[in-house]
Amino acid sequence: MLQSAQADGASRNGNVVLRIQGAAKTYASQSGSCTALLPVTSEVRAGEFISLVGPSGCGKTTLLKMCAGLITPSAGTITFGETGKSIAPGEFGFVFQAPALLPWRTVLSNVALPADILGLDKAAATERARALLATVRLAGAEEKYPRELSGGMQQRAAIARALLHDPDILFMDEPFGALDAMTREDLNMELQRISQKQHKTVLFVTHDIEEAVLLSDRVFALSAGPGRLVETIDITLSRPRSLSVKASPEFTRAVARIRALLNREETLP
Repeated sequence: MLQSAQADGASRNGNVVLRIQGAAKTYASQSGSCTALLPVTSEVRAGEFISLVGPSGCGKTTLLKMCAGLITPSAGTITFGETGKSIAPGEFGFVFQAPALLPWRTVLSNVALPADILGLDKAAATERARALLATVRLAGAEEKYPRELSGGMQQRAAIARALLHDPDILFMDEPFGALDAMTREDLNMELQRISQKQHKTVLFVTHDIEEAVLLSDRVFALSAGPGRLVETIDITLSRPRSLSVKASPEFTRAVARIRALLNREETLP
């Protein structure tokens, strides 16, 4: 089940969609500079679900945003497929910690928003938005406004919006962190269903180790800041996974391994 970061370059199924080569980030400040992330080298292959876990301030979101081209690495490169360049806006969807729905737009109009930004056909986008709302089980909510939805329903709409333009990769930055436990579990199952059905590559940031093991094919464990990729853990549980898998010995071992790894890194001088 476990694989070290050093062995991460081993061959896997699927084409490489992201190549991370020595990518690091240092931020400038008035008092000097702050290193958020030490050099990371890895690959992401088509159809993989990868979670980034680690303590607060370890650079998980920084790495995610560098992969999405929203932040430029201070060193190294992150390239998309065979292009040799950063991923383009139309190639990915991004789901933030908060749904960030526009309060003056209906749910349907919010989901169709990427069509305005990317210049897509509006009629086709509206039709796809309706289909995606049905996919995330929000059929009937098209003409409601965000204030009329629960937190979980708003995040479903945000996921549908991120999928509107059929992106190759879905980046997710702790999308369920503010939700109650039952809603979070429900959306975990929904995300698994959507990612498997639509064959999406997902990079997912979470503080919840159990959530990472439940959803992922691989988990990237990052040390306390300045973050570094300590180890890559393969999760070989069969799919589809139900919540009952949490009671299995393999699931328990994976969670314990990651927790022990992160605890060890946090206590190192």
